[in-house]
Amino acid sequence: MNYRKYLLRILLNLFPPLFFNRIIVKKISDDYQEIDVVLKKTFFNINFHKTIFGGSIFSACDPFFPTMYYNIFKLKKRKLIIWVKNAEINYLIPANTSLKLKFKINNSHLKEIEKNLQKKGKCEIQNEVIAKNKNNEICASAKITTYLRDSNFIN
Repeated sequence: MNYRKYLLRILLNLFPPLFFNRIIVKKISDDYQEIDVVLKKTFFNINFHKTIFGGSIFSACDPFFPTMYYNIFKLKKRKLIIWVKNAEINYLIPANTSLKLKFKINNSHLKEIEKNLQKKGKCEIQNEVIAKNKNNEICASAKITTYLRDSNFIN
């Protein structure tokens, strides 16, 4: 059993901004390249129209790509400074049910990051995630730009 992955899942699920928005990490892949998240529709995150508040949907999109990159590079014994530089979300239809989000980082992004880190010591990469309701309809899509910098880079 991967205790680090298990502990990360517990910590994320207890992290107050996620916990109080009812954002639940269901699964983390062993290589940290995939995370499955559910945003539960509850009394605590609905708006006047009884749909999920947009801020809760945004919160479900925000922290996961940097977390994934941090852990991917930690497995490679690289210490990076990582944060969300930009985020853009499009709300497509009202979220009448709980939402599922699948975060995925592909190997081509990792190769691009490695190349830029080696050459410039930093990189910005954009990933996309979609939020689907129980009918498999896309309620929102978000583009998250993550900034990564090698703290040991000497130019």
